[in-house]
Amino acid sequence: MRRILCKRSLAALVAGAILVSASAAWASLTPSEAEQVRHEVSRAQNVDRVRALIARPDLSIDEAAAVMVGAIGATPIDAEHVAFLRELVFGSGSAASRPTLAVAVVRGLLGRADALLTHASALERGSVALAELAAVYGLVEDVVAADPQANVTDTARAECARALASHFARNASVLRPDEPVAPALANVRAQAAIALFDATPDAPGRRVDVANNLGLTGARRAALIELGTLVLDEGGSDARVSALRSLLDRVPGAGDGAEAIVVGDKQAPRLRARGGAVVAVGAAPASAVTEARSPWGNEVPPPPIDEATMALVRDLASTAVKRALDQRPQLRAAVEHDGGEAGVTTLAAMLEVDADRTLDAAAARLVAGKRESVAWLSDAIGALAVFAPPAKGSDGLTVRLGRASAAGSSTVRATRVSLDAAGSASALQVDAHTWRIARDDRGTVTGLSRDASPVTAKMLPNAPPPAEQATSWAGGGLVFARLAGLPRAAIVAGPRVWVYGSGVSDAIAAPSPGDDVAVEADLRVQGGPAGIVVRAVPGATSRSFKGVSLLVLPGAVPRAALLVGDGAGLETDAAPVVDLVSAPVQHVRVVVKGRDVKAKVGTATLAATLPAGFDHGDVALRAYSGASVEASAWKVQKQ
Repeated sequence: MRRILCKRSLAALVAGAILVSASAAWASLTPSEAEQVRHEVSRAQNVDRVRALIARPDLSIDEAAAVMVGAIGATPIDAEHVAFLRELVFGSGSAASRPTLAVAVVRGLLGRADALLTHASALERGSVALAELAAVYGLVEDVVAADPQANVTDTARAECARALASHFARNASVLRPDEPVAPALANVRAQAAIALFDATPDAPGRRVDVANNLGLTGARRAALIELGTLVLDEGGSDARVSALRSLLDRVPGAGDGAEAIVVGDKQAPRLRARGGAVVAVGAAPASAVTEARSPWGNEVPPPPIDEATMALVRDLASTAVKRALDQRPQLRAAVEHDGGEAGVTTLAAMLEVDADRTLDAAAARLVAGKRESVAWLSDAIGALAVFAPPAKGSDGLTVRLGRASAAGSSTVRATRVSLDAAGSASALQVDAHTWRIARDDRGTVTGLSRDASPVTAKMLPNAPPPAEQATSWAGGGLVFARLAGLPRAAIVAGPRVWVYGSGVSDAIAAPSPGDDVAVEADLRVQGGPAGIVVRAVPGATSRSFKGVSLLVLPGAVPRAALLVGDGAGLETDAAPVVDLVSAPVQHVRVVVKGRDVKAKVGTATLAATLPAGFDHGDVALRAYSGASVEASAWKVQKQ
């Protein structure tokens, strides 16, 4: 009996041991095991042991992720840890457990990102914290963008998307794309946004889900929902994104296949995406493009566009031209023959901003004996035509280009585009005018015609007429005479008057209808101070004059000054200098009555009382050395 009981007791003990063993196998990691994971991750060592613990089949994804959040959250992520965590997820021994490992590591990385973002003020360009955050989001992208063979399942990606959405919600004040941040941080958070896009399941409502989870509004939201492209920048106003959106509509070669367009620090590490390319474009100042920095040069006044938008167009044009030349080897050969890709990219950008000005600028250069711009124009239209819809109807092959005005950018169509054997444009029609580009057997441009006539300067409405150095100028019902210096000037109907300075006192004057007058004009000032003079009389020498000058000083913040010149070369401030609203053209009105002078430039006002001896004189336009002024809507009225 005792023997039987012993056997039964032994059986019970064995069964109990089995039950105890089984219950232990279905438990969470013990505190000592969790500490072991934390220790090994912090040291970036024993990856197989960490994988064996985290990928245990008895652990839920939440339990595995909680351990990794504790392990990674307090661990600085450097290159060694990036390699360790990548091996943890993608190592040869992890295929079966990869869905769990992927989610656990992504959640752990986002826990580390949470810690870094609590000190957002330290995330400056060149900082260790910003570099670490970039490494974190880059590794998250690598996990969610893994190809199907890697066994990162759609379910695992969806879990990662939920983790990313929660991460964006926790850190909305920094990560939300609408929130203004520095360019370097904008690039880093762009990678996080791309990762969220890539992790989100490809369902009918995907774009809306991503827009909601990112907190997108306005033009940024519209770009994603309507185009399927993330447009990510430094946040704040979405005016730049709106401008970019219209350009993407016109330049499909730049946006085709692009999952994201990132406006920020072009020197930042290259961003990655699962579903397409990432087009990186540089941020630039919001000041107006000046003649000194204008690709239209001095042949045509620059259109009303700021440096930031111009930089965006250049980058998009560069992407479109590169893709076109990759698809058309013969066109690439023609481009190399014509001087290279850089010139073609510049002309493509100019065409997308303002086709009319660009045609006139290229034609004006050809008239002056410079043929390369017409060749680049031909190649640029050919490159943009690569992405145009098939020719149909009477319009034939059609390429969409730009037209700039003070009211904003619009689209103009180049129709009936003809391409030569290399793929460069040989003819096109814009509005009512047909342009033809002639080349010889070697592909060299030999001529340009408009409506079957060789182009001349008089045909080009956007190009100013040739300015001449003379003693008098007449046109458009106006007559001016040299007041001082050696100015160059031109006058056409409108009236429009141009003055180019070679010295501080270069000026041209027109008779005043009286001593008390109001002078009004729209001034485009380039290259340096220039403006209007009242009560102007010749000075003591041919290089000086006496009078009261209202000068516009172009710059990032344009300014206006009111100066009194004594006729011997000395000029003094008559009123404090004022800042102006940046604009390519400033509307100016100067009223002088008795000894009182009052000037208004845009919304800014300057006023002064003149000293004795400034009772009479004419009205004039002046430009400093290297500066130019174009005056349109010129009007002088007796008070």
